[in-house]
Amino acid sequence: MKIGQVIKVLRLQRKMTQEQIALEADMATSNVSRIEKGLRQPSQKVLWKLAKALNTTPSVIYAASEQPDGNILDFLEQVKYDEKEDPSFKKNKRVGSSIISKDAQLILKLYSELSPKNKSLLLEQLKTLHKWQEKPI
Repeated sequence: MKIGQVIKVLRLQRKMTQEQIALEADMATSNVSRIEKGLRQPSQKVLWKLAKALNTTPSVIYAASEQPDGNILDFLEQVKYDEKEDPSFKKNKRVGSSIISKDAQLILKLYSELSPKNKSLLLEQLKTLHKWQEKPI
C-alpha cells in the first residue's frame, strides 16, 4: 500500500510543506516525512489527523493508495472534481462524515492490511460471490 505516496501527492496538490501538515495534524515533521517515504505506516488516529490537515477523508486516502502508481494523481483529481460538482460531498465533509459507508471503510481498512497474495485471493472470491448472488427482480 502506498499511503505515504498518496499523502505526499495530496500535500503537493495543496501546495503545503511537511511542516505545515505536521502543524495542522499536531505531530512531528519527522513523522510526516517517514510516512511519506513509506518508512512508517500511520495509525488510524494519525491517518485521521493527516486527512483532516489535507482536507480529505481517510477513505479517499485508502482508495487512492489502491490505485496503480500512474493513476493516483488522476484519481485524486477526479475526487477533487467530484467535490466541486456534488454539493452533498462538501456537506458530508463539513459534518465529518464520509462518502463511503462505515462498512466500506472497514473493508478498505482490512483490505489494506492484507498481503498482496491475499488481496488477489480476496478479489477473486468477491468476483465469484458477485457472480453467484441473486439478481433483484
